Amino acid sequence: MLLEVNNVRKVYTTRLSTQSTEALKNVNFAVDNGEYVAIMGESGSGKTTLLNIIATFDKATSGNVNLNNLDLSKLKDKDLANFRRDNLGFVFQDFNLLETLSVYDNMVLPLVLARRPISEMKQKVEPIAQMLGIKDLLKKYPYELSGGQQQRVAIGRAMITDPSLLLADEPTGALDSKSASNTLDLFDKINENGQTILMVTHSTVAASRAKRVLFIKDGLIYNQLYREGRSDQQMFELISETLTAMANRGEIHV
Repeated sequence: MLLEVNNVRKVYTTRLSTQSTEALKNVNFAVDNGEYVAIMGESGSGKTTLLNIIATFDKATSGNVNLNNLDLSKLKDKDLANFRRDNLGFVFQDFNLLETLSVYDNMVLPLVLARRPISEMKQKVEPIAQMLGIKDLLKKYPYELSGGQQQRVAIGRAMITDPSLLLADEPTGALDSKSASNTLDLFDKINENGQTILMVTHSTVAASRAKRVLFIKDGLIYNQLYREGRSDQQMFELISETLTAMANRGEIHV
């Protein structure tokens, strides 16, 4: 298994209060190499907390997360940035591009931070830019691009280090429907090329493109759906039914 989440619990406490909030209760799941998994749930369900723990931005109160058989809780704080850069790719809702850097420089930034040779940067950018359809934009700056184009650049930056796991947090949340569809097409292509993807999303349309959907409710895994040859439309309908059942606290029969 590429990723294993074992008995993860997260409790938040505030300095000024004795009250605590249990964001994650006992979360268990695994993701194999080459999978494309979406995580869905209402606001406050714990899905963003879970993503942050997997991304090493936050630490679990108990339990552990293993990536490539490495227990992430054992990483020292001084090693976390290097670990993220070398093993994880990130795609965010708001792109997080640096406006003062060109598209090319934004894409190679992780390699610059890793002190990789310039020849390697050039070699890696071209095929990724070609696949993402942004080869003619490399000299432009983010403010000159549409939202959809900026997200493509962000995806390119996430892929430049050949990450073990690509983490996407609401990747279509800031896009119009056409740009969102194009972005999801790219995720399909990237996954077909072997990239493992874990995506947190509110969007039923986005989740319906994944190979597996995990539903989280009140800090627990509530249910999961496997594609199993279903079309995007069939997945959309099943996801919608599951979300309705979650909202009504009903039983699910899939």
